[in-house]
Amino acid sequence: MNLTGSGFRIYLAQILNMLIGFFDIQTLTKKLVLESSFSSIDAVEKMLTEIRDQYDIEEEKQTAIWVVLNEAVANAIRHGNKFDPSKKVLLKAKFIKNRYLRFKVKDEGEGFDPALVPDPTSAERVAEPDGRGIFLMKKLADSILYSDFGKTLEITFDLQKNAD
Repeated sequence: MNLTGSGFRIYLAQILNMLIGFFDIQTLTKKLVLESSFSSIDAVEKMLTEIRDQYDIEEEKQTAIWVVLNEAVANAIRHGNKFDPSKKVLLKAKFIKNRYLRFKVKDEGEGFDPALVPDPTSAERVAEPDGRGIFLMKKLADSILYSDFGKTLEITFDLQKNAD
């Protein structure tokens, strides 16, 4: 087990998530199984509308959640499942301790190493038309954590934290 650098951070995050889960009082759990087509993103928007209405999420936070989830699901469909109609994307939502909204997006693709994704703000990448999704998700969410060789993404929003 690699317990240096990013390996240690992933290990620590997994332990923290396990401990949080142990003491969890969940009042919301939603699950969607999505086709590997961009038209499936409509179901994500519907789910987010239901969550917003149930938990009175502020508009700015709702917009950030919408952008991040659309990016995560689109990445799972396009890059993970490669639009393969035999593969699905699983989306789960949990409201935790009346404060955190956590999403899990899982694809059935081959996976990838998120650490190898180039920095889109570097001089050689800044003019590229794509490649900003993970960067954007990291900026808008309070936490993102990849697991299962990049096939699973856990995204957490702290609903009591003010937007920066």
